[in-house]
Amino acid sequence: MKSNTLLILLLSSFLLPLSSGALAHHSFSMFDRETEMVLTGTVERWAFNNPHAWLYINVVEDNGEIVEWGFEGGAPPSLVRNGITGRTFQAGDTVSVMFSPLVDGRPGGAICWIKVEDGSYKTPADGGCGARDPENITRWEKWLEQGFKSSKEALANTN
Repeated sequence: MKSNTLLILLLSSFLLPLSSGALAHHSFSMFDRETEMVLTGTVERWAFNNPHAWLYINVVEDNGEIVEWGFEGGAPPSLVRNGITGRTFQAGDTVSVMFSPLVDGRPGGAICWIKVEDGSYKTPADGGCGARDPENITRWEKWLEQGFKSSKEALANTN
């Protein structure tokens, strides 16, 4: 009896940290979900990997500096069901990415939608942004025509 209790305690102490990591995996707390932004750049690479795909684009800043931005997308199995594959975005493509930025200010965020060169939109999102809102793209098209690149900026100037 005593050895079984000890074994259970040892296994529990080993498995508990692993289970908390599994729960934390689906947190969007690293993204500012109250802010949406749009950037245009050139695809550096499309990493179609588990557990989440990542899009990396090079953006030319106002000062001429090129900054690589990284955007987290959905899990490849769900993306494939929506017609997005490992070949959807190619190095050298020009894209506009709407995203929720990282809260710590690093150049990156959670993808909401991507406008590709032919004018169509792709939604390789995992959730946590307006990708599922049918009015989101229409709203952003109007804001971009007015020169806005942030939802906070647009909302502050259109109310």
